[in-house]
Amino acid sequence: TQHHQPINLANLGELEGTLWTKLANYHINSGEFELARSVYEEAMESVSRVRDFSLIFDEYMKFEEGVVEAMMELMEEEEDDEDAAGHGADCADGDSPLDTDEGDADEDYDILLGDAYAKSRPIVPVGDDDEDSPASANIELALARAENLTSRRPILLNRVLLRQNPHNVGEWTKRSTLYLKLGQTRQAVGALEEAFRSVVAGRSVNGSPSV
Repeated sequence: TQHHQPINLANLGELEGTLWTKLANYHINSGEFELARSVYEEAMESVSRVRDFSLIFDEYMKFEEGVVEAMMELMEEEEDDEDAAGHGADCADGDSPLDTDEGDADEDYDILLGDAYAKSRPIVPVGDDDEDSPASANIELALARAENLTSRRPILLNRVLLRQNPHNVGEWTKRSTLYLKLGQTRQAVGALEEAFRSVVAGRSVNGSPSV
């Protein structure tokens, strides 16, 4: 699995968000999509300005949506190839003329979805319906990744605001509520426990730390 070295861009002021996205784009252009995701994730957990967060999140979302579009195009190309092969003569050795292309397609999917997926990719028996095909499963996974990122936005933005001011009682209670809405009770309780450890009563704003 690919990992990038931890980076500290916090002292770069207004350039921080822009430089994070440029670093992620460098990995994207190099075909290192998992590294790009790692950069985006670290960036969202590092910045303390809403402007920077919004810039990074929007670029991250655009990237994941682009992955979905690329995978759909790849699946359409595979279907076109299969249709073309169906009208051609059988191979002399009885193998499908798409055997090599299927291997290339698998490699493309692995790059798009990342190393973690490549190691856990399920084996789908030959002859399954299209809706259960590896390509369909790949697209569903990519869609789920994009949807998960969207659902995490309020929690991630809340963390940015708490980095700005860890004594903001209102944001801590909001964080707990957000987790409850997601059905994550343990995390909701953990947010309140973290709030009690972080908030200094004399510096608290937007609520009372005793509530």
